[in-house]
This record gives sequence, C-alpha cells and structure tokens, in this order.
Amino acid sequence: MPMLEVCRLRLKDGVSASDDALLKTLSTVRSVLKTNSRFYNCIEDPSLVYILGIWPTLEAHKAFLASPEKEKVLGSQEDQLDFQWILHMELDDISSLPLDAPVMAIARLFLKGGQHIEEYDRIVNKHRATLADATEPYNVVEGWRNDSEPGKREALMFTGWASMEAHKAFTAKMREDEDYASVRNNYEGMEVRHARDMERIAKTSQE
Repeated sequence: MPMLEVCRLRLKDGVSASDDALLKTLSTVRSVLKTNSRFYNCIEDPSLVYILGIWPTLEAHKAFLASPEKEKVLGSQEDQLDFQWILHMELDDISSLPLDAPVMAIARLFLKGGQHIEEYDRIVNKHRATLADATEPYNVVEGWRNDSEPGKREALMFTGWASMEAHKAFTAKMREDEDYASVRNNYEGMEVRHARDMERIAKTSQE
C-alpha cells in the first residue's frame, strides 16, 4: 500500500521559507527520491516546514533511511533544516490531499485507548458530510498513523480551507454542537497547524 510521509523540519537561523536555494534543495531531493513531494510552510510558526510525499511502502522508506544513500541525498539539507519528526499514513496518491486549497490544515489527534477510539470513529463518521460541505471544493483526507508507538493510536486529518480564519470559524461553530464538541473528550492531546504551499507562494511572488 502506498504510504504518505509527513515530515516536519525547522528552518535554521538565517534561512527563510522563501529562499530560492531552499526550494532548489527540496526539489532536487524530490526528483531523486521520486516521492512527488509537496512543501508547506506553517502559518502559525513560519520556521516550520512540512514535507508531504508518497512512498511505495513503509518498508521502502525505512530501507532508504537506513541506507548510505540517505546521507548522499539528504546531506544537502543539513545547512538549511533541522529534523523534528516524521510519521506515515496509508494514502493512494499525493493528489488525494487538498493540494489546491490556499491553506491546508494538518491535524494530529492523539487518541485515548479502548472505547474512546470507537467513539471517535462514530462522531467523525456522523459529521463527515458536514465537514466535507464546509471545505468544498477541497478534499478531506483522514486516516490512522501506522507507525505509532506500541499501545498508542494517532488519527490524522488533512483539510483544505480558503484561509486559516475560515477553519477557525468552522471549528467555533461546530463546538455549539454538543455531540461534535464531545469528540475532544477522546483525545489525550491534539496538534493542528495551518500551512501554505511554498512553491505556489514562490510562483505567485514572481508573477
């Protein structure tokens, strides 16, 4: 099964997400690895960069990370980026993500165990159409992280929005629905970030 890689990196001091040299480095790595990756810059914290790419399997990515090729391919990034974390989720193709949206929300939802997982599924399934209507015409993609620590469950959700404010307004409105709002009772924690496509921003600035 194809695997989505979500990798978060932090820009080193003096490096900007708009630097041509950074985008050149990232695109070169993409062409070598053939992951069809996309590069996103966090709105809340502009020093954060998200790389989203597709691998044939989780094993294929792990094999690369354990190989001598890793340093040859990724070494060019060391002067520009610091690694933070990486995770994986099954996904058929990178185009399934809401790549055409002006803003993508990337949510990591850390679930409590047992019945909390079933309750999370119930609430998400019940309100899926409402979320799809709110984000239209952009895709909603959700799934389970498949490389979590033993005993841990983490849900992932990617949604597209016209702006970060539009997402926040939707969330505030949905909190008025007691059933939807209760989904948070099933979380040990959550992390939601909003980001923009770095290559799209660079292209727009050149026009």
